Amino acid sequence: MGKIVIISGPSGSGKTTVCKLLGKDRHVKKSVSVTTRPPRHNEKNGESYYFVSTAEFEDMIQRNELAEYATYCGCYYGTPLKALKEALRNEILYLLEIEVQGALQIKEKFPEAISIFLLPPDKKTLGQRLIKRNTNKEDDMRLRLKTAEKELEYKDKYDYCVVNDDLEVTVNTIRKILNLV
Repeated sequence: MGKIVIISGPSGSGKTTVCKLLGKDRHVKKSVSVTTRPPRHNEKNGESYYFVSTAEFEDMIQRNELAEYATYCGCYYGTPLKALKEALRNEILYLLEIEVQGALQIKEKFPEAISIFLLPPDKKTLGQRLIKRNTNKEDDMRLRLKTAEKELEYKDKYDYCVVNDDLEVTVNTIRKILNLV
């Protein structure tokens, strides 16, 4: 049987980069979430996310096609259930890069899931990372910082908390947690 691995953390904590590096391991498959937010300039449909309309997303909810879903900064995000079940059958470590609401839903449905909360070293670094990303408008960035403060309140609900101060150390720490080294 495979394992579900949840990686959460505030926007700018480095989730996408960490998950991309973990996903290079042949024992790991990264989930591709569904979202209603528009793609960023470097994102590809089916690789970064499945980009769908709000109506399409709501149809997926009605058809019970999502293992979890939530709204984040005004957009829907969710994890396709079919791919998750397939990964578990095929004894894969299935990596979910999801926000707190979704992580709690997955832990409720799959209590054996391993949950890891990725922390920025501090608030200043988090803000700098969001600015450096240069993909968010100022209002969106303020909303993401405000949301980050709320998300940090949930870190104790995770099995592990890892501070992402040094990318290589962070990835190696998570590899050890997952017995990939």
